[in-house]
Amino acid sequence: AYGASGQSRAVATQPPCGSGLTGSRDAMLRINILTRGFETPNGRAFLFPLMVHRRALAAAGIDIHLVRSPGDDGTTDCDLLFVESRVFSPRWAAEGDAKVLVDIAAMAERVPIIWFDISDSTGWLQAQVLPLVQLYCKSQLLADRTEYTRTHYGNRIWADFYHHHEDINDSTPAEARIVEDSTLLDRLRVSWNSGLADYSLHGPTRMALRARIPSNALLNFPRRFTSPDKNRSIDFTCRMGTTYPRNTVAHQRRRVAGLLKDRMATDKLGRRAFLNEMRNTRMVVSPFGFGEITLKDFEATLCGAALLKPDMSHLETWPDLFRAGETIVTHKWDLSDFLDRINEAPDRARELQAIATRAQDIYREALCGPGAAAGFVDHVRAIVDDALKARTTA
Repeated sequence: AYGASGQSRAVATQPPCGSGLTGSRDAMLRINILTRGFETPNGRAFLFPLMVHRRALAAAGIDIHLVRSPGDDGTTDCDLLFVESRVFSPRWAAEGDAKVLVDIAAMAERVPIIWFDISDSTGWLQAQVLPLVQLYCKSQLLADRTEYTRTHYGNRIWADFYHHHEDINDSTPAEARIVEDSTLLDRLRVSWNSGLADYSLHGPTRMALRARIPSNALLNFPRRFTSPDKNRSIDFTCRMGTTYPRNTVAHQRRRVAGLLKDRMATDKLGRRAFLNEMRNTRMVVSPFGFGEITLKDFEATLCGAALLKPDMSHLETWPDLFRAGETIVTHKWDLSDFLDRINEAPDRARELQAIATRAQDIYREALCGPGAAAGFVDHVRAIVDDALKARTTA
């Protein structure tokens, strides 16, 4: 679970953000982004790199514009329309699928749509929109796409695991969501996860302010990375909430809290104290929450601590900070080896440091390394090109 320690690549302590990309503005693509803006953490993480790398995208021929309502004039006056899934969230239950799908279909008749599902987990796919869009992008996807054609209890693959293996039930089971037409799986793409944002001490506050103050000057990738080789006096920590409306979601965290109850407190701390504790910790325990990836994963990496996560081999995400034995330590979903990983931590300090260093190197490069902007632009461009290709071959 720890993997072999090894030499990590050297990186600059304070690399410059941005890549200084230059390029022709010929054949500029106009892309409108239908979004609720910076209202929610997931919405902020979706928009953050698009705003920070806006000039680099323009230099590569991608001109982006935010649109706040489907009824706004000019919403579909573009070459491609990015739709953030939360735009329609209040309407699905209130109006029913049929009415909402009619409106989405009307937009799709005027302009090709790329749907961006910004929900937390690999599950809860909004399969009903798949036939209407060119591509369906999600922050993290199941590596085995055919799993989306199968029913999972609670619409999460690990909720299904706990339901079937440990008899955990939800008081109101979720209605199953599956992709009935397997040919539509080809429309699935990995977008970018919540890591491409600012999780420094004041980062969440600045991102929230962006919802009220329309200035991208509030958005900057964090510059402070605590070195993993810093002296650390705490072998492991685990700070988390355990209250969720679904038992299958809460179960893993409740079991972890039970296993650690005689070892350490697991209740939440204030933000400053939380970050300070992680800067003094070798390994941070980070169970699944509503999704497999949590903001704590990125905060811990900024703080130079290694992550202990449940096995993540079932998913794909970008950027990928979740490589077992290389950038994270893992345990089994049934927690049968969880205490082994905890008990090994004091004797594996050097190995944990190497793992934390590799994770931080990758994360720093994705945020503000010399190639960060170019890497993000390439990722977006690949999605755009695939959508345009699908449009021409339809």
